[in-house]
Amino acid sequence: MIALPKLIPTTVWNSLSLAIARGDAPRAQEIVEDHRLDVNACVDSSAWMPVLMEALLSYGFATEDDRLPLLHYLLDEGANPNIICARGYNCLHIAAQQEKYIHALDLFLDYDADVNIGDADGSNIVYWAVQGWLLRREGADRATYLRVLDKILHLGADLDQENRFGMNTRKWLQLASPDVQELVQRWEAAKPVIHDVTTVQPVFPNLRYPELVRHIWDQFVPADGGPADTVQGELLRTVENLRDEARRIANSHQHATTTLQAVAGATHRRVQKRQAIFVRDTLLRSGVFDKTESHRIRTETQRLIKHSRDYPSDEVYDDLVDMICVFYTRNPTPIPL
Repeated sequence: MIALPKLIPTTVWNSLSLAIARGDAPRAQEIVEDHRLDVNACVDSSAWMPVLMEALLSYGFATEDDRLPLLHYLLDEGANPNIICARGYNCLHIAAQQEKYIHALDLFLDYDADVNIGDADGSNIVYWAVQGWLLRREGADRATYLRVLDKILHLGADLDQENRFGMNTRKWLQLASPDVQELVQRWEAAKPVIHDVTTVQPVFPNLRYPELVRHIWDQFVPADGGPADTVQGELLRTVENLRDEARRIANSHQHATTTLQAVAGATHRRVQKRQAIFVRDTLLRSGVFDKTESHRIRTETQRLIKHSRDYPSDEVYDDLVDMICVFYTRNPTPIPL
């Protein structure tokens, strides 16, 4: 199966985006229900931002209290606040960094929050929560902030998790106010269990035409992943099969230890070589590509053909998938195999 995060269809997203932008929570909910949308799908293929994040960041809500019902609805429908966007952060990271989102953060923590997920720099939720205390003013909401911080800690926060700058929460605690330090000390005195990260994050492709890739896959590749009966479908299926096999072998670190395994491995590589040649020859013989594009196709497929083991870099497969999309745009009518 092609490894693409789900995208909300463009036609549906236009109306949903407008409802969220206007702060019209009932209308947004109605669209989700009418179209049975996956609430963890992404709104576009640039930032790959999930719907929950779009609702959190919308300027359309007059107050944060007005925003909460839509967030609550999406969470109840299965939206996962732990899912990152392509820029490397999730809803928890955003809410922990901005004071106005304290009640949204409180809500997210009730939905299986994976508090030790690092953002793009490796900073977890408690890092941002404690650092924020150094800048937050004294005020009526202080009790709320302390309660939310306590909630984060009891979800198994790791105070020693370092980001890429070598900073962690414990270092910020040295500068924190006494009430924050006392709260953390009481929590640590109970010898809490630090929770490992369990969320499986989406893999964001480096593709120029992700929506088109999904369309070709859905229209031309059989649901069971078997051979396609069109050139367009079989080209995409073949490249994704090559990608999947490369990942499988790279992840399992398989090495032949017996003669039988060595023979099986050699046979498998011959099959992969034939598949790569099929992709190369089909694309080049189509006459669709200019000299520069043809050179790229030859270069990328040659890296698959010549390599003695599976080539694990996604860049090779992404380039070939992009070329298949170009081929499809110039040959949209199904070509029987």
